[in-house]
Amino acid sequence: MKKLIYLSVLALIFVTSCNNDDPASKIKEDHLKMAKDKIAAMNKFPTMDFETKLVDFGTHNEGDILDTIFKFKNNGEIPLVITKVKTSCGCTTPYWPKEPIKPGQSSEIKVRFNTNHKPGKQTKTITIHANLKSLTEQLVIKAYNTPKTKEGKEKLNAVNKILQNKMTAKDLQ
Repeated sequence: MKKLIYLSVLALIFVTSCNNDDPASKIKEDHLKMAKDKIAAMNKFPTMDFETKLVDFGTHNEGDILDTIFKFKNNGEIPLVITKVKTSCGCTTPYWPKEPIKPGQSSEIKVRFNTNHKPGKQTKTITIHANLKSLTEQLVIKAYNTPKTKEGKEKLNAVNKILQNKMTAKDLQ
């Protein structure tokens, strides 16, 4: 008798669980619209459209402090959020907006380059991490810094000769 009760309960569970309702009919229209909106939003990104991505300071004296501003506009569809800005050298300091930049809004990144102990040709990169499609943007600053001392000038001249293949590193010794 117990076996018959177990079998009938099991059969009842099996029959009620296997109804042939269409699963798609159980989806609520408002949930479907929310899912479509989220998918559409996932394909929208901000932009950082810069006036220029390269600043060449020209020739300066070693030890000068050089400042510049990189202006940009968010021409994207959602707010731009800059999470961090890294530089290729500790001699370069970036200042960036901490609040989101709305679509259509302009802003700027300020960069300070301390040329102290940086004689000769210098190229520094500034990498911006943000919610962009590419995840990062890069800016570049360049300068040629005239050395402070006579010894610095002599070393720089020797390095330049090596770079121009007019002498080898062995010739310096």
